[in-house]
Amino acid sequence: MLSLREIEEGACYISDETRIFVAWEMLYYASKIFWTCDTLKILDRAKSLYNYAFVAGENNKFGELVELLQQVENPIIDTVRIVICFENYFKALLLLNKYAIHQMNLDICRNEFPQFVFGQNKQLLQRSTPILISDIKQAENNDPWSMEPLRILNNQTISISTLLKNQKYRAVYSKGNKSDKKLFPILKSLNSTRNSLHFLNVDYIAGSKLQINDLVFLRDYVSTHIDTWGGNFYRDNKDLIGIGKTQIEHLEPIRKIVKRVEKGDET
Repeated sequence: MLSLREIEEGACYISDETRIFVAWEMLYYASKIFWTCDTLKILDRAKSLYNYAFVAGENNKFGELVELLQQVENPIIDTVRIVICFENYFKALLLLNKYAIHQMNLDICRNEFPQFVFGQNKQLLQRSTPILISDIKQAENNDPWSMEPLRILNNQTISISTLLKNQKYRAVYSKGNKSDKKLFPILKSLNSTRNSLHFLNVDYIAGSKLQINDLVFLRDYVSTHIDTWGGNFYRDNKDLIGIGKTQIEHLEPIRKIVKRVEKGDET
């Protein structure tokens, strides 16, 4: 069950304004966490040395590249930051397109909402297909502005693996251009290797599992598709974002009253 009275849970589903505000917050933090990556501080120099060492064949530059990469204190953390950045970006776009970003409860859907399962094993349709928020509220007989908890949804959001591998999800936040076609394989590689201690070390780069040019591509993608687009989005939706923020801020005293009533402290 997902509470709509908590910003940490489902407040994004209360109204169009709260949905837009939360989406904007996710865009903002996507950018913020990406630009904290230590690797970005040395990326231009690393790209130059990488090209000398692996493209021009100047072997003496390889040692400089190694020394430079060793300046990154914890590249594993940078990997996690990049993945989180794009996870937030994708989920923001899902919200803006009126899709749920929280996982559905399999048992409840199997027992009460068969329209959200498929196949003989009754697996969640959401695993391969984005589900509209309006369809969930309609299934629970809630009006569009209801603040009743959503039983169909859990408080866990959809995994980054689901967002990356399923074409119907990717179609929501992909413009079908060359940059998007390059983006998803890079992110899949990052997501599958982010727990590897060898990420971004000499062996990793020499093995061409992830090239410096890929990191340059991600940096440029964030600048264009998250920062610039996000700035334009804020400018065009500033009033709605402000209304959504105010609506969510008003939830705090309401939430406290509801909790007191639930405890029997107030009638």
